Amino acid sequence: MTEPAKLQRLDRLEAFLRQDPQNAELLADTFDTALQAGAWERADFHLQHGLALGLDGAAWRLRQAHWLLGQHRWVEARARLTDLEHDVASSSPHADTVVADLAYLDLRQGDLAGGIRRLETRMDELPGRGSEPALEQVWLRLLHRDLQLERALAWLSRLEQDGQLQPATAGVGSLIAFDEGDYTTALRWSAFSLGTPPSPIEALVARASLALGESDPSRSRHLLQAALALNHGDGRVWSTIGFTELLDQRLPEARAAFDRAVVLMPEHVGTWHGLGWTALAQRDFAVAREAFVSALALDRNFAESHGSHAVALALSGDAEGARGAIAVALRLDRASLAARYAEALISGEARDSASLLRLADRLLMGKRTPLGSDLVGLLRNRRN
Repeated sequence: MTEPAKLQRLDRLEAFLRQDPQNAELLADTFDTALQAGAWERADFHLQHGLALGLDGAAWRLRQAHWLLGQHRWVEARARLTDLEHDVASSSPHADTVVADLAYLDLRQGDLAGGIRRLETRMDELPGRGSEPALEQVWLRLLHRDLQLERALAWLSRLEQDGQLQPATAGVGSLIAFDEGDYTTALRWSAFSLGTPPSPIEALVARASLALGESDPSRSRHLLQAALALNHGDGRVWSTIGFTELLDQRLPEARAAFDRAVVLMPEHVGTWHGLGWTALAQRDFAVAREAFVSALALDRNFAESHGSHAVALALSGDAEGARGAIAVALRLDRASLAARYAEALISGEARDSASLLRLADRLLMGKRTPLGSDLVGLLRNRRN
């Protein structure tokens, strides 16, 4: 549902509520709709109404925490949720939601180890008793961010074998499978999730990334627009958009997406490569150099970062610097395409933009993977 549609629904619910202000179910629905629409003041009005009526105290205190979470008021939200955790019995229908929200705060505030410790005893009980979908998803996101991919996939496989894998959980898992290079599982889980909307953003990104490996930028672009509607500030989405546009040789669009992605996700080597090669294709050599230096700062053992940096240096007229970068790249990988191209640039054998684009295509799309291209490898969200 779009934001205008949510606001229209909120208008209708508020009209009904004015006729029946004591209707607890209607009041809850109205508050939840205001929250989803980001109408914070209207949501607060209904929140105060619910708290004043004393309706299911735990449920409305939880709504208060969600109102704070929605505005990124992390400290206040944690205080409310910690109080609730102490007051709500483990048998309460709200118990899993409170724990999931606290783990989500751990994730947002960068305490991955704390979030994993908070959940691991409870999640290790699965499969067997099932769980709140939000709890499963935040558990997987913590493991994913902490690069515990094998652990996450083993946990998901147990759920699947026991017949308890839910579509939304599979959707989060599909991107983990993609990042671990298990493209068959990524395809299966993303398809399962996307077949039962609403799907998490990970399912859309995983399937879009797979579409790029299939040389289908149109499908990738469609999926990524849906992902942006869920979270316009997701660096992984913007990075994948950049590669989509680069595959289609829409350089201004690719550049804009990569520029945004490296701000949101500066730790991803592949995104810096995407920006660097886009800048090279635009003959913006200064930005290209900076992009490859940023990639090298994350991982100095990746030959193509050194080789690509050599290309940028050679095109900038720094032949001596390029030779040094070429030497390092070839020590790491004698077959480095970028290093060999940099050598051709220094010797004068290659200069034109067409050859540069052909090399970018070979580097980003030429090496074969199960889905057809090494672009898939650059999309994987790991420091490789």
